Amino acid sequence: MSDHPSQLVTVSAIENGVVEVTIARPEVRNALNEETALALNKVLAAVAVNEQIRCVILSGEGSSFCAGADLAEFEKASSQPASERLETLFLPALRSLMAMNKPIIAAVSGAAAGIGVSYVLASDMVVMGRSAYLKLAFINIGLIPDGGACWHLVRKLGHAQAFEMAALATPISAERCLELGLANRAVEDDQVLQEARTLAKMLVEQSAQALSATKRALREAAQRSLSDTMALEGELQDQCKASEEFQARLAAFRQSRRK
Repeated sequence: MSDHPSQLVTVSAIENGVVEVTIARPEVRNALNEETALALNKVLAAVAVNEQIRCVILSGEGSSFCAGADLAEFEKASSQPASERLETLFLPALRSLMAMNKPIIAAVSGAAAGIGVSYVLASDMVVMGRSAYLKLAFINIGLIPDGGACWHLVRKLGHAQAFEMAALATPISAERCLELGLANRAVEDDQVLQEARTLAKMLVEQSAQALSATKRALREAAQRSLSDTMALEGELQDQCKASEEFQARLAAFRQSRRK
């Protein structure tokens, strides 16, 4: 998948079902200006419908994941309602990350700040370098976290921890993110991408249908009642059980037990 709308977002070739999407503005720590945000929206929309892609690694070029919105540009557009800019520039990509039927691994080096945190939170798995951190810096300029950050954090952390992170703009280290359940792995800084690739390889070896159903069930469980979640699990289980892949994997499992 070599075609992409801008060099500000690069897309690797698909390798064994895995594609790497990289924000490429390292000179400003991958801060998102309008062109970059729109490019990321377009790339992720294309990735979502590409059946050759089984897993996505999202990263930032250089020493940072994403320093948030490019404030130098956004000050010029201060007359436009923030809600409109969010809907146009950021929410399409964030919705794609959560809704696409393939797992997203955020590979976080250095800073993930501001709206950059939202892209991490919208991913399915997170690998962080030892010196990486998350920081909701919105309050420092009189704003609140957006891009779904409040929704994610209150569910992952509870009110008290989420409020502290948002109200004090406290940087959350990789090790602390592990403790809080905001990250899956914390590795040496030079091993972030390699660890993400290892996880991606493990994921694409699983059943594509079951992986997609697992993501959907877990995403929707955050909004559904227990009873509705159980019903959805049953519906998705029926779909998985009816697939040829289930029959093949079941036969292989039975064969392995006979040995």
